[in-house]
Amino acid sequence: MKPDRRRRVALLLAVTCAAPAAAQQGAVRRVHDPVIIRERDTYYVFSTGPGIPVRRSKDLIHCEHIGRVFEEDVPAWAKAEIPRAEGVWAPDISHYGGEFHLYYSVSTMGNQRSCIGLATNRTLDPASKDYRWVDHGKVLESFPGRMDYNAIDPNLVLDEAGDPWLVFGSYWSGIKAVRLDRQTGKPSRRDDRIYPLAARPPNGPIEGAFVVHRKGWYWLFVSFDRCCLGVASNYKVMVGRSRRITGPYMDVQNRSMLEGGGTLVLAGHDHCRGPGHNGILLTRGGDWMVHHMYDAHAGGVPTMQIRPLYWLKDGWPVVGEPLDKPLPASRPVRSALLAGTWRHCVNFGPEQYVELLPDGRMNSPAAGARWDLDEALLHVRWPRADRPGEFWIDTCVVGPDGRSYVGRNQNGDLIRGIRP
Repeated sequence: MKPDRRRRVALLLAVTCAAPAAAQQGAVRRVHDPVIIRERDTYYVFSTGPGIPVRRSKDLIHCEHIGRVFEEDVPAWAKAEIPRAEGVWAPDISHYGGEFHLYYSVSTMGNQRSCIGLATNRTLDPASKDYRWVDHGKVLESFPGRMDYNAIDPNLVLDEAGDPWLVFGSYWSGIKAVRLDRQTGKPSRRDDRIYPLAARPPNGPIEGAFVVHRKGWYWLFVSFDRCCLGVASNYKVMVGRSRRITGPYMDVQNRSMLEGGGTLVLAGHDHCRGPGHNGILLTRGGDWMVHHMYDAHAGGVPTMQIRPLYWLKDGWPVVGEPLDKPLPASRPVRSALLAGTWRHCVNFGPEQYVELLPDGRMNSPAAGARWDLDEALLHVRWPRADRPGEFWIDTCVVGPDGRSYVGRNQNGDLIRGIRP
């Protein structure tokens, strides 16, 4: 943060970072590593656990548990490979070639002896006569001392040509990608190279990769730091982009993700501790991020959240507040809706009260600060003390209910505002 920005922040009234109690309802507790997909009018969520738990929702808010993929806690082939495994980790769900592809991982905590498997199904609807999971066994594995990666946290992505790739990796040397055979869903024989995508040398925690392709860019979402520590977890979601699926992936400040780069998307705030291991769903009706967090209001129990995913004009993604009610019908955002007091923060740091006045001025110690609304984007302009006549500009998407905004400034810092 620039010196004049730090001085402005110091002048403002700091408060404890608070968030609305927005959250999904129903079977959302004890969820780790969720991924989401839609079939017809129903959303399905898969997550870590014995047999791979399955949940569904019609509206992204009310969620019910409907069973699991495997009858056994760990598929027999994987139990033989990893005898101490007690459940299945970090599944990934996708659809191509007329089938749903569920990649999953089996390992034990802190161990590099790991396997990734694959199961397929023609439908996700348990009531359908076509519903039957077929397990295709091992796809990829890792051994201590034999390779520099860990074969967990799989994510399938289709490249521009429609060819499948598997992105994976946790700790060790970071995130990797391997080309898959379209017919088998297993590593391609014509290209068996393991491509490095992201790392945090010398040994920074990185895992939970998820790649989406949008408007000519591949976007690599990853989780930094540590999960699974309850309210002490400091997991966070970072992102970078590349024109090629194999990289190089760079962050908003053009730092390589192979050298620890990454742009912040989501970090802990208020009762939402250690949010991470996200999945992305792109739809015609809007884009969504699902992730787990540790709820400090419930003793740190891992809890699922689903948030709207927005893309700013420069292409970089931000996420809004978790849904707690159906989205209102689309309507123009009006300036009058935004006038009033907000809690404003940078990079999920301490919040400060600011007031947006109806005439475009701001009631703030930063004299001369102003705001305006342009094509549903909120612009907040903070005068720069070191450069008279110039401004730090926050460009933000306003939430559909008008009670939150999220965006970035020209330095790539993440901006967030909520109604008190």
